[in-house]
Amino acid sequence: MTAEDRIFLKQLEELRLDQLRRHTLGDAREVVARAETLGPQRELEHAERDRQAALRLAENAQRKEEEEQSRRLEELRRLEELRRLEEERQRQEEEKRRHEEARRRQEEARRRAEELARLREQRELQAKREAFRKAQEEAERRAREQAEQRLREEAQRRERQRQEELRRNKAQADLVAFFQLYDAKWQELKLSQKLTSVMLCEMPWPTFQQGCASPDDISRRSMEEFIFHPLRPGMETKSRKDRLKVEILRFHPDKFDSNIVRKLRECDREKASEIAGALARILTNMMAEEIQKETDQ
Repeated sequence: MTAEDRIFLKQLEELRLDQLRRHTLGDAREVVARAETLGPQRELEHAERDRQAALRLAENAQRKEEEEQSRRLEELRRLEELRRLEEERQRQEEEKRRHEEARRRQEEARRRAEELARLREQRELQAKREAFRKAQEEAERRAREQAEQRLREEAQRRERQRQEELRRNKAQADLVAFFQLYDAKWQELKLSQKLTSVMLCEMPWPTFQQGCASPDDISRRSMEEFIFHPLRPGMETKSRKDRLKVEILRFHPDKFDSNIVRKLRECDREKASEIAGALARILTNMMAEEIQKETDQ
């Protein structure tokens, strides 16, 4: 029972007692008024009746008092039951609250455990992803380095090929230029009428060896390499016999001595005739062999 319930019950009791006093006082005043009006007998009768009424009132009052006490006891028992029920309710609520608190704590502990497990799993997954990423980056780096190495090697190989090609081209260009110079010198020897002091070392001999000063400086092999070289310009479609014929006409003793020798310095003319004669003999032998090959076929 709360304090408000107790105050309310006390006010109800005071109100009931006040109504009972007013009712009893009204009855007494009526009796006094009747006694003053009636005579002595009536007064006695009234007195008797009043006594009887007073007895009844007293009995009624006692009965009411007993009923009131019974009601109060009942009310007290009801209030006590209410208090007990309230305490039971509060106890049940407290028990429910404790159970709920315990359940909440268990749920919180379970949630924390799940969160920790999730975080641990995330960290493990992140670690695996990081390891995989690093491994992938390492593999990509190695692949990139290998590709770059292959590209460098390929670039170096191509550069070597280019340099080799340049060297070959330069060598070929030098050979072509050498052949062109050879032909240009012969063209000038044939056509120019002003040449009278050509040096022996400037003469165009059919060999790659420069500075020939005697027949011993020229071999048949060196002549074959020169005359039959595939890069010799203007000779690509000519046969071996045609190539030999061109050189024979240049170094034939009659033509050479009559048209070419006089254009050299006088000190070199005899040596030039000697070299040209040796070349003519070698060329004649080479031509005879080519003709024999055609005959044998």
